[in-house]
Amino acid sequence: MADTWVLHPDYRTPRVPADSSVAPGPWRHPDGGQVMNGTYERALPDRQVEVVTIWYGYPLSRWRGPCMPRFSSPMVSAWNPVLAQGLTLDPAAPSPYRDELWCDRWIAEALLYGRKPYGTFTLPAEQALRWFAKCGGTNLVYHARVEGELVRVVAGTSERYGQLFDLDALIADYRESLPRELAEPETAALAAHRSLSPALHYVLPEEGEERFERAPLSVRGLTLGYPPRETAARIVTASGQ
Repeated sequence: MADTWVLHPDYRTPRVPADSSVAPGPWRHPDGGQVMNGTYERALPDRQVEVVTIWYGYPLSRWRGPCMPRFSSPMVSAWNPVLAQGLTLDPAAPSPYRDELWCDRWIAEALLYGRKPYGTFTLPAEQALRWFAKCGGTNLVYHARVEGELVRVVAGTSERYGQLFDLDALIADYRESLPRELAEPETAALAAHRSLSPALHYVLPEEGEERFERAPLSVRGLTLGYPPRETAARIVTASGQ
């Protein structure tokens, strides 16, 4: 199973346990049985690719999508949807999510250090205040509201999409990967966002979150730092084709 997988290093990969309290999972390299840990890809027929994210031998996500060779970005990663949502393929298996706010803390840190352009998270008030203090000097814009003993934050960068991403490369990849009737509305939406920013379009307006939920999948995926290959597969699935 593992001999066709190629590791793609990513600093987002969660740390493995420092002690022996957690036994490693079943995914191993064929040469020596080393525990697999990270993002792995393998090529499939018809210009498709399969991607699996693995933590300490336990698969957390696995999906297929089209090859999209032109686009890349340090703000986009196969780990972003996994760690932001606490994904796992087996809820009974060990995972890196130590408590119910683990993903919220991860999102807050990812935003702070430029690992994703936009996100929402909920933290205890003291932790949220520390996060606000660290935002000084960054391009982040946020709004927050108190929910009991927690603070819910919506935040995004003020940099424009055209500055953050190579939209021409992404548009070309979508046009090559999707049927024309699916590609055109998605690529038109991406082009229309060139001079916009996540902060001004989806954070500051009163209806920003609702606007974000109505945005095309290509825009939502990119804004969250999710891999376009996975988003392209979701676009096809949503279309029923």
